[in-house]
Amino acid sequence: MSNNFRSNRLWLALAIWAIGLILFIVLGLWNINIGQKNTEDRLLGEAGRIASQLASLLSLHNGELDGFTARAIVTGAMEDENLYAVKIETRQGMKEGRRRNYLWEPILWDDEVIENCIQGMTPLKYDGKAVGSVEVWLSPRQIEEEEAEIFEHESLRFLILAFFWSTAIFLLLWYWGEFHRLKKQLAEKKNVSKKSETSDSSPIVLGLSVKNENYDIQSDLPACDQAKGRKFQRKNPDSWLVTAGLFRQTFLRGPELMSRLYANGEFAGLCHLGRILEKAAPCLGAARLLQAARDMQAALNDPESKERATCVEECATALEKVLISLSGETK
Repeated sequence: MSNNFRSNRLWLALAIWAIGLILFIVLGLWNINIGQKNTEDRLLGEAGRIASQLASLLSLHNGELDGFTARAIVTGAMEDENLYAVKIETRQGMKEGRRRNYLWEPILWDDEVIENCIQGMTPLKYDGKAVGSVEVWLSPRQIEEEEAEIFEHESLRFLILAFFWSTAIFLLLWYWGEFHRLKKQLAEKKNVSKKSETSDSSPIVLGLSVKNENYDIQSDLPACDQAKGRKFQRKNPDSWLVTAGLFRQTFLRGPELMSRLYANGEFAGLCHLGRILEKAAPCLGAARLLQAARDMQAALNDPESKERATCVEECATALEKVLISLSGETK
């Protein structure tokens, strides 16, 4: 599977996760607004119902309102803590009224009404004609309490949905192996940085103890002597670390290169890389990589093969495992 496809898949999953959270937030705000509107409508209807009840208790004689009755009804109505103000008005003006002060105590009406009160009004009628009105204001405290309950409920629901949604995306990424791939990339970057720091060091840094008595510098010696090199390797088992280090440095970008070559359809380049790996793998005893390189070449050279992608991915995986193993041994 190509790295571009994996990267696009990861970003797609993160985008879906973010869109889901935004959708949950929008739904929560929508429910809060709907709840506030329903609360206001309910209180508006309740204010009108209370005003209608108070109007039905008032008795009119020849279209005139009894002041004693009006005072008693207003005083009794103000015993309800949800009422902020009650006013009874006739054609001659305000007949009786009460409102609450900052201590929430009933006082005489003075035309001051706090904001956000819910007002309800019912006309007073005599012989089918309106002779006055009863006005009721409900306290906004009840609205604030219900709004706080709605907000708390929606916040809790958002947290629960966000938790399960994030868990689902996390499990999906874990199933895809994205966290393992990220961990491997971080380890490779760390190893590359360490390798660059020690790239100019001598073989002693790799843990070798080179015996220089066999390599006296003389002008008549050849640049390379295979016989002496093999003899040195037989006498110094730690020289294998040089081979391992050179292999890792040479093929460090091999898995990424294989994925890119396959994505671009460059099968000739892949076959060439497979032949190199086939020759280099026995030097490390990497039998699995050797077989994977052979299988990849066979699949690429077969026009009817349907396992090309699988063989390329298996070869890249085998090479990655060899590089990870060598990174631990050459430290």
